[in-house]
Amino acid sequence: MPLIRIVCPPHRTEDITLVLEDVTYAFDVTVERGVRRAPPGDLITADVPRHSVDALLQLVELAEDVVDVSVSISPSESLLGVDGTRLEATDDEAVVWAQVVQDVHRSGRLSWVNLLLIVIASMIGAIGLLEDQLLLIVGAMALSPDYYLIAETCLGFALRWWSRMRAGLVAIGACFGAGIVGAWLLTEVLYRTGVVNQDTVPTSHSLTLFISQPNATTVVVALLAGVAGALGLTLPDARGLVGVFVSITTIPAAANIGVAFAATNWSQMEGAAVQLAANLVSLLVASTITLLVRARSSGLTEWRAIIRQRA
Repeated sequence: MPLIRIVCPPHRTEDITLVLEDVTYAFDVTVERGVRRAPPGDLITADVPRHSVDALLQLVELAEDVVDVSVSISPSESLLGVDGTRLEATDDEAVVWAQVVQDVHRSGRLSWVNLLLIVIASMIGAIGLLEDQLLLIVGAMALSPDYYLIAETCLGFALRWWSRMRAGLVAIGACFGAGIVGAWLLTEVLYRTGVVNQDTVPTSHSLTLFISQPNATTVVVALLAGVAGALGLTLPDARGLVGVFVSITTIPAAANIGVAFAATNWSQMEGAAVQLAANLVSLLVASTITLLVRARSSGLTEWRAIIRQRA
């Protein structure tokens, strides 16, 4: 059950407190007067069920006077005083859509950090391919933040926020394009400096050959990864692990395109490109459908307008 922290002008304190107690079924509602100096404001804190957080934000923002009102949310660390009523109100699987939208946009926008991380991940993946080492490829997948780019696109579609969806698609293209170029440049440097001898590079690639040989099972894996990724977005504790799972379908293929281009292995490059494109489409479709279903079951459509206005 999240802890809500609201700072508001003194004349709004009573109204917001009543909303917390009567509408959102909050627990442990406390008020501290005169906490904010300029402009003057009171602090209200309360434990609020997750399914009520979006409703609370909507009620606060739809009021006539929302000037100088700030709302933040953090995990509650309450250990004692949990009775039967509290347990019934605890809904850890409910979605706080306002928080999901904010977190995904912060982590999934086109930025130098995301760009560099995907380039570095692709470079590590390229070395893993050259050495036929799955461990390096797994490390590259763990490093990449690519699913947040995909999630930004899918969430934009679910919210019918077309500008964000377009921005997400641009971010995907730019970051993976840069990743492919980075893998190619690193491979060229390794070849030309003699760090890696092209003649002694394993030709069989028994452990990584599947990356450039797309088939029906790779699409199935990408679809499953998309579903898992979308569900993980709505469960904060699962996001990191799901991100690694999703990267299984993207980073190795992007790295393989760069490595194959440097080695002028056109058939392998074509296979890796088809693999990457098919996996990205599968991720986008599966994630979008899952988010739409999750949204319909948890009321995202009711908050769509207010979330867009807030963000």
